[in-house]
Amino acid sequence: MDDRNTRFDRRTALTAAATALAAGTVGLTAPAALAAPAVRRFPKGFRWGASTAGYQIEGNSVNADLWVMEHVKPQTFAELSGDADDSYHRWREDIAVMKAIGLNAYRFSIEWSRIEPERGEFSQAQLDYYRRFIAALREAGIEPVVTFYHVAAPRWFAAAGGWLNPESPDLFARYCDRAARQLAAEIGVACTINEPQVGLTYRIMPQSQAYFGKLDEAQQVAHAAAARAMGSDRFVTMNHPDIKGMTPQLMAAHEKGFAAIKAARGDLPTGVTLNLVDFQPANEGSPYGELRKAAYGPWLEVAARAGDFIGVQTYRQVRIPGAGAKLPDFPDMPYVDRAHLEELIKQPEALRNTVEYVHKETGKPIFVTENGLETPDDRRREWYIPQVLKQLHDAIDAGVPVMGYMHWSLIDNFEWLQGFKPQFGLASVDRKTFARKLKPSAAVYRQIIRANAV
Repeated sequence: MDDRNTRFDRRTALTAAATALAAGTVGLTAPAALAAPAVRRFPKGFRWGASTAGYQIEGNSVNADLWVMEHVKPQTFAELSGDADDSYHRWREDIAVMKAIGLNAYRFSIEWSRIEPERGEFSQAQLDYYRRFIAALREAGIEPVVTFYHVAAPRWFAAAGGWLNPESPDLFARYCDRAARQLAAEIGVACTINEPQVGLTYRIMPQSQAYFGKLDEAQQVAHAAAARAMGSDRFVTMNHPDIKGMTPQLMAAHEKGFAAIKAARGDLPTGVTLNLVDFQPANEGSPYGELRKAAYGPWLEVAARAGDFIGVQTYRQVRIPGAGAKLPDFPDMPYVDRAHLEELIKQPEALRNTVEYVHKETGKPIFVTENGLETPDDRRREWYIPQVLKQLHDAIDAGVPVMGYMHWSLIDNFEWLQGFKPQFGLASVDRKTFARKLKPSAAVYRQIIRANAV
């Protein structure tokens, strides 16, 4: 099998579907001039941070389900995670990067597969490890924002059926209870599950079925190979095609996990983080509103019912066709050729739109737990950060209570099936020495943080 057709993750899937939608709708024009600077001040106590995930930076997560998936044939990963950024050992260097940028908050995940490497066997040493890291963040004046589950689960969990297993919500809640009772005292904000609905969002987009057909078939084959490797009847990760079947368990897991964390510490702000594509109309009569409701409505109901806030994670804007007159095209962006539709959809206004939409639908405070730009051209990131934060400030001015902004990501990392090629970081990481180096965009972000204004 040609493995070029087997690699799938949240961002490549969206890019392909969005490009198919937008093809032929824009023409070539010159880049627009940069907007004149304007000062917008953010609320006092605003959280300025960056996000990462354990599996993507720690390295050698050998007990995780994705580690198994990396090593089976046919290969669905572009490359192996291996040592990743070696943040498991080099977290002091990561904190030094945070301090250099001036962050006052940092979102990261504790790894379930390290804490509960076998079912019912919890590692006190690993819990102590995360406690030390949380304490070091506090000492550096950085608020810990902790995600309890960020894509990677223990391999025993996947071998038992993963999120298709009816027991999975209770298994997750038990893990949350054990971790929260030891760590919650020093956590600033807790997130239960990262992007539990992302697979549904992609599949609901028009023209996506042909794209997912090949990918889902490849994932079925790879998951069957993982089950054989584990000697189990099935092996289910978050990349498994049956996201619809997983959703009831994921919803229950969030609610039970939320209850477990709040039982350990009732005043700890806790919520779920959702991936939200900014669906907008390409033509008059576009069904984009119905698409929004179908993609996000059920999860927003759950998140509002069990959550102190809702984490919004937005990277793209997708224009949905309709039967009526064509609406204006995407605006220009510096350093982006309008022929590159997969780049043109990374519009700064997308974040404001999803933030306002989610607050309107739920009435909950919003925490931007991820937003960023994957590009090897850091000039684009230097431009993007002020522009997206101006848009976010406009949402605050419109009355949306926004708790903070977490840029994805702190450092270049392992981007799931795409490997290390995508570059989201405010700092680069040398693949041989693991040396961290701040990019020019980090200085742009630092200036905004220092001023608490953009």
